[in-house]
Amino acid sequence: MSELNTSQQKIADTLEGMLVVDAGPGTGKTHTIVRRYLNLVSKEGVTPRDVLLLTFTRNAATEMEERIKTRMAESDLDENAKLVQVKTFDAFCLSVVMDSPEDAGRLFGIEEKLTHSVKLVENETLNRKFFFAFLDEFMHSRGEDYGDWSIVCEQNQLDLYKLINRLMSRGIYPLKGNGWFGDDEGTVLEGRPDLVLNMLDGLNISEGKPSKAAKMYSGFNREEFDADELPRELLVSAAKEDRSGLFRLIHDVYWHYVRRSISEDRLTFGINAMLAFSILYMNGSVRALNSYRYLMIDEFQDTNSSQLMLALLIMKEPNLCVVGDWKQGIYGFRYVSIDNIVDFDRRVSLLAAKLNDDAERIGFRIPPSLHLPLEVNYRSSQLVVDESFRCLKLKATGTESFDASVIEKNITYLEAGIRQGRNPGR
Repeated sequence: MSELNTSQQKIADTLEGMLVVDAGPGTGKTHTIVRRYLNLVSKEGVTPRDVLLLTFTRNAATEMEERIKTRMAESDLDENAKLVQVKTFDAFCLSVVMDSPEDAGRLFGIEEKLTHSVKLVENETLNRKFFFAFLDEFMHSRGEDYGDWSIVCEQNQLDLYKLINRLMSRGIYPLKGNGWFGDDEGTVLEGRPDLVLNMLDGLNISEGKPSKAAKMYSGFNREEFDADELPRELLVSAAKEDRSGLFRLIHDVYWHYVRRSISEDRLTFGINAMLAFSILYMNGSVRALNSYRYLMIDEFQDTNSSQLMLALLIMKEPNLCVVGDWKQGIYGFRYVSIDNIVDFDRRVSLLAAKLNDDAERIGFRIPPSLHLPLEVNYRSSQLVVDESFRCLKLKATGTESFDASVIEKNITYLEAGIRQGRNPGR
């Protein structure tokens, strides 16, 4: 597949502006990205120093870089091949942190400094072990400050660890004292008590036996409540109880966990991205040194809010090409969301406004995006493609209930919107 088909050629030739590429499996995504990259560096006044290509795995980055350099050699552009920049998000973030370790904790009011000996620990088992040991020490010295909430957290250490990582991925960080960055209205932590109450009401319907809500309540017995349902005042209390003490505990554990990680020169994937963002956010000089005229992001469905904000911070001009398939999100364990790709324009506008809230960090107007699909599948027969779409409407479990027509309508609507070059939304 050396020549480009019509949809591939249009993407390869669209070099300016905000471009969202819907790329299903087997549609020649890498081939198209490489050709677009070559078209960029062939432009007058553009070199590989002006272009950054980000992806997620080392293998993908290595393959992309090798293909680009091979094609550059074939196109008499090999004199600039050594300047090609293809990196994973993790590698890019670590390079930012390593270049300015002294600024890593500035946003959060953390006085401890990273050193150039900082290491990124990729083993999740070791990272959990480190967190649990830190939490045990924290609770031993300060647990009584939080009353019964400390008992709740000690009994749910893994849930607390996952919660902190989820907050990192959403760009919600603890500030010194009791403040938060990125959750100004408190909606993420506080959630929607009204929706929780509605859910509990739905679970509290009995049919001659204890309701599902009653079964969830460890203190339930028929004699005490004289019914198979829980009293509604108990449900209201559960959904709308004062959790300010719990929020304070989560904030303090989160802040001191990051502080401990900095003091020990120890980063996880999440903390690495968090500190890279904070350095770029706080230091205009570092942003200038790490900014690019053209940015391309592969596997964009696997990005989270923090990564999209970081991408916006390193753009010199509104030239961003994102490539992905909303149906192939695989990094749920990294707390990603397909919202970045299926709701691209709204997400970019929202996050850009947040980044410019107190100072101008994005110095250009972001135009509406152009949505283009890769429409031809070179890997699978039509039978395989048809079966893949059929599988999207299969139940994951025997008890799962959903409306298959809604799924089919959403797929049709999204694909139609992409073909028309507009943002189809959700």
